[in-house]
Amino acid sequence: MNKFGKLFFAAALSCFAMSAFADNDYNKLRIVQKQILEDKTMDRVNEMAHEIVSSGLNAGDGYGEVWIRDFNTFIQVAMDVSPDSTITHALNTFFHFQGKNGDIVDGYIDIKKADLDNVGGYKYRLSETCSLYAAHKNTVETDHETSLIQAVYQYIKKSGNKDYLKTVVAGKTVEERMEESLEFLMNEKLNKQYGLIIGATTADWGDVQPEHIWGVEIDENTHFTIDIYDNAMLVLALENYIELTDDASKKAKWSKVKESIKTNIRKYLWDNKNEKFIPHIYLNGSPFPESFDENQIYYHGGTAVAILAGLLSKEEIETANAKMLENVKKAKAQTIGLTMYPTYPAGYFKGVGMYPFGYQNGGDWTWFGARMIWALTENGMIEEAYNELKPMLQRVIENKGFNEWYTQSGEPKGSGTFRGEAGVLVKAIEMLREWAVNYKALPDSNIKDSKVIFTFGQSNSANHGQGHYFPTHNVMNYFDGKIYPSQDPLIGATGEGGSVWNIVADKMIEEKMAKSVTIIPIGVGGVEISAWAKGGFLHEKLISTVEQIKEKGIKPDYILWHQGESDNIAGTSTEEYIARFETIREVFRSRGIKAPIVIAIASYHPNLVEKDNGFNENIRKAQKQLAEKYDDIFIGPDTDNLDKVYQRADGIHFSTVGQKEHAEGWIEAIKKVK
Repeated sequence: MNKFGKLFFAAALSCFAMSAFADNDYNKLRIVQKQILEDKTMDRVNEMAHEIVSSGLNAGDGYGEVWIRDFNTFIQVAMDVSPDSTITHALNTFFHFQGKNGDIVDGYIDIKKADLDNVGGYKYRLSETCSLYAAHKNTVETDHETSLIQAVYQYIKKSGNKDYLKTVVAGKTVEERMEESLEFLMNEKLNKQYGLIIGATTADWGDVQPEHIWGVEIDENTHFTIDIYDNAMLVLALENYIELTDDASKKAKWSKVKESIKTNIRKYLWDNKNEKFIPHIYLNGSPFPESFDENQIYYHGGTAVAILAGLLSKEEIETANAKMLENVKKAKAQTIGLTMYPTYPAGYFKGVGMYPFGYQNGGDWTWFGARMIWALTENGMIEEAYNELKPMLQRVIENKGFNEWYTQSGEPKGSGTFRGEAGVLVKAIEMLREWAVNYKALPDSNIKDSKVIFTFGQSNSANHGQGHYFPTHNVMNYFDGKIYPSQDPLIGATGEGGSVWNIVADKMIEEKMAKSVTIIPIGVGGVEISAWAKGGFLHEKLISTVEQIKEKGIKPDYILWHQGESDNIAGTSTEEYIARFETIREVFRSRGIKAPIVIAIASYHPNLVEKDNGFNENIRKAQKQLAEKYDDIFIGPDTDNLDKVYQRADGIHFSTVGQKEHAEGWIEAIKKVK
């Protein structure tokens, strides 16, 4: 039978083998956990975000102001890269400009950069107690007060500095000023008929009204409305304030307000029939033609904030996410950051940038899309959250920065250093990573008295085999300082298929070789030995893993090496293979790890089956000579003998039958180790 015949037969056999080998209740979350923990894109975006936020607190290039609605979404990242005094100074500055009625300004800027004499520009507000800055309020939005309360909450929760509430700003404590901002909303923004706060007509969470070219200031043409975004932000702010205050009477007072707001949101803004929030309740008419059915529009951003505010059930959240994904598909957009779908027609907003799928009228904003990721994560929809986050992360990498918004095709627009995007992505990453790190994590004490096997090499040492094996005994998987119940695919090694090591571990326990087994897998598919050797791109990975386990007091009992197939293709000489492995051995020995190293005899590759039956004697000789040269190196299973059609699922990687025979070989080899 030629190699193609072998592959066909193996594939046909796989269906039978899989049913006998894998648990039918395989937990998909394990794969998601593994993907999240190993996702280097997350690491890179996180690093980039901290870099960009370290350069300032303004919204991004092109914006001189520090805006509270933006700062609220990256304050936690700013706390990582800036002194505490910088953060509290920014928060205090907003309170310095608080109005006598309790209102909070939208943003502030260095007074030297403020165009105070521009009649058609911002209406600046000055402060006797903070003369270095000028501030202004974009009055069409009603999220400045709620954003500041949320920002203070985030600062206190992360810093642990609850005494900040007692900080006196212009004669009043921070806590007093927070409550005054809530009182402002109740006194001047609450509509008595609906029991909800009001604002101007905007596109979802946007701060541009349709009646004006600029559109940020309430004027005689404004059409006042009630929307979900403003009111959901209020619910979140109320929850934050209630948690922070120690005054029982204030807790009771504002808890009652919060419950009233939540009730009225569901009563007046939720469209039960269409399972969505209506865009607006108009209080003095609509700026749009009577023929326009605005309720066809689905607001993504406001819905995400509503979920974060606890306003939807689990079933409604699932429906909302499905609708957003459907809208993304219909709009031919990239992510659920799509502002809305469908959009407002051309000409409905006087602002030239508010064309269909432009800016806030259907632009794709990670700034809110990532908040949907928060919402999904908080509600246990981990697989959905991770899958929907990935395109947001990818475009940051592709564009080498953080952009304000994106077109349907993914073209970056607006500020190229948008700190709001950086902040929301970091939080999404941290939330998913926190879940992944803790999902089924075991106490470190579980590793006590466990036999530890350190496994690496190429694909057949990783997760590239057929099926998924679930250990029936006490087998654990170590990764990056944490211990998890083990199952395929192993966390730490490449691939999402099956591995030999869980079978080996089970057999070790069954044969009384161990009471429990902990696997430390770092195998990487398709690599030559040079990758792991000194100077190779995986050498530092090996060193860092060894140093980490040493620091944690974990000592491998066996170091198991399976590699050679790629060097067969590369034509590596016996001498080269030995010399490279010696540098690998030195990583362990120079750090005091004396565990025996067991090397599989592995060289078989189907592409060379016409030459020496796919074997490579140079590689085989090197592996054997290493065992002869060093007393601490032992010969493992001869996996070249596992070359039959039923043993290799795809001609290279092991079938479920091959994995079992592979494991038997390792057990016999380990038994011979002295």
